[in-house]
Amino acid sequence: MIEHCHCQKINPADWHEKTFTWGKPRFFYRVTTRMAFHQPFSYHEDIALALAKARSEGHIINENALILLKSGLFKGEILIEIQPQDPTKHCGDSSILQLEGRFYSVVSQLPLMQMGKEIDKLTRDLKKRGDKIKGLYLCLITCPHCAREKGNQTIIIAHLH
Repeated sequence: MIEHCHCQKINPADWHEKTFTWGKPRFFYRVTTRMAFHQPFSYHEDIALALAKARSEGHIINENALILLKSGLFKGEILIEIQPQDPTKHCGDSSILQLEGRFYSVVSQLPLMQMGKEIDKLTRDLKKRGDKIKGLYLCLITCPHCAREKGNQTIIIAHLH
């Protein structure tokens, strides 16, 4: 098991209850990860795999690249922000996700095992506001390796229509 820290250098206040727009597309290299109720089993290993695969395909990864988690009950995806070798060629590449548009985010202090409740609450709140959700992503400010020591901090990001 790889015990490397993957905490992200993010100020939670910059993301809590914020609406923002990514006008230019941001690209993410994705790999599948095994999960149980939003808790990834092999978070660190899957990040290492995604980094290695993305680099081997010629993509550039910035030092503080955003790492997202598309969560599910038993299966999810690790998404590492990249600069594609050729942004025009990625269209048919299922390993690259392009995100742009309007987003809303909140920061949660709950453990990942309880994230379902927080996601349900966010979904209800956004529907009450009249927003429709295209996708939901988690950004683990505190990685699973450091959560016991530092506490849980997770950004829930809703991609809005």
